[in-house]
Amino acid sequence: MAVQLIGGSAGDVPFNRTFFNVTLADLVEPAKDQAQKLTLYLVDGTTLDVCRIEEMADGYLALRAYRNGSDACDTTLHLIPYGTIYRLEIAQHGSDNDRMGFSWVGSRKGSTPPRRSK
Repeated sequence: MAVQLIGGSAGDVPFNRTFFNVTLADLVEPAKDQAQKLTLYLVDGTTLDVCRIEEMADGYLALRAYRNGSDACDTTLHLIPYGTIYRLEIAQHGSDNDRMGFSWVGSRKGSTPPRRSK
């Protein structure tokens, strides 16, 4: 079951490629000198503490998350369809945690990463 905006058309999800490519950068930029914690909440009840966003494709987000109860970034690559993300939490990284926060290769303002050919 995908999350969809009320009154939106099919495929119109609140957290899409543009959100992660542009809006997330705008939200995180003012506090770039401080570590941030990004948590994704998925419609199936899964919660992911993101350590690195690897790719922002048209239909999904490729990321690595922290292992449960660990400070280590998982080597598993998670492919998350945008429509399954119903909530994001961006918080300052607490000093009581050894995790380094999250990182991603954000695009430059006004540019869009190349799309993969089919």
